[in-house]
Amino acid sequence: MPRTTEQEINLYIEHFNKIVERLKKYKLDESDRIFKKNILVSVLDAISRATSDYNDGNRDRFVGIIDNFSCWEDRSRVSAPQLQYLLKHLNSRSYERARKFIAEIVEENSNGEFIDLSNDPKIDEIKKYWPVPIEQKLFNRLSLSSFTHKNLFYSYRNSLVHELQEPGYGMEFHNKHKAPFYHGRTSFEGESSMNGIRFLELVYPLNFYFSLTEGIINNVRAYLIENNINPYEAYSFGSSWIGDLN
Repeated sequence: MPRTTEQEINLYIEHFNKIVERLKKYKLDESDRIFKKNILVSVLDAISRATSDYNDGNRDRFVGIIDNFSCWEDRSRVSAPQLQYLLKHLNSRSYERARKFIAEIVEENSNGEFIDLSNDPKIDEIKKYWPVPIEQKLFNRLSLSSFTHKNLFYSYRNSLVHELQEPGYGMEFHNKHKAPFYHGRTSFEGESSMNGIRFLELVYPLNFYFSLTEGIINNVRAYLIENNINPYEAYSFGSSWIGDLN
C-alpha cells in the first residue's frame, strides 16, 4: 500500500533527525568539531532541495533555507568587523561615511568581552551611508549584502565543504557556547612591533550549528505538511550517477 504524503514527510524528517542525534553522540576530540559542522551543513544542503526550485543554485538554496526556515534573529544583520575588510578595498570618498559608521561600531565593541551579534547593525541602518544599491558588486563579486550573517554562514559552509577549514581566526574557548559571538584578538606584526593590531573575530560555535539545524528541520516539516509537498520528489533516484538521466 503506497504511503501518504504525510507519511513520506515523516519518514524524510525522521531520517535527518536521526543523523543529527547520532552526530551529537559521536565522541570526537574537541579540535575535530569541524567534521560535525561539515556534516550539519550537508544536512542543510540536502534539505534545501525540498524547499527550493529545480533551477535554484547552491547559494540561493542554502541561504534561502537559513532565511526562510530558521529562527536565527540576527541572520539579516551585517557583520561590522567583516564589512571593514571590504571597506579597506574601496578607496572612493563616497564610502567615507560608511567607513566612519562601521569603525565606530567596531571600536565600541572592542572591549575584551564576548560580543553578541545583536550589536551588529541592521542593513537598513547602513543603507543611508551606502552610496550604491546593496546588491551591487563592488570588489571580487562582493556587495554589502554579502556581509549579512546568512550570507557569511554560506561562506563558512564553503570553507568547510571545499577546504575542510573554518574561516578566520575565531576560537571556541569551551563547548558551552550556544550562540554566535565575537572575541578580540591582538596581532603583533614584525619583531620590533610594540603596538598590537586589534581584531574582532567572528565565531559560529558548534552548539549553534546543532540548534540551527534542528530548528530548520522542524520548520521544514511543518511547511511540507501544510503545503502537502512530497520531499522525495525533489530528488532523483536510480542507477545513473547523473541524476537527470534517471
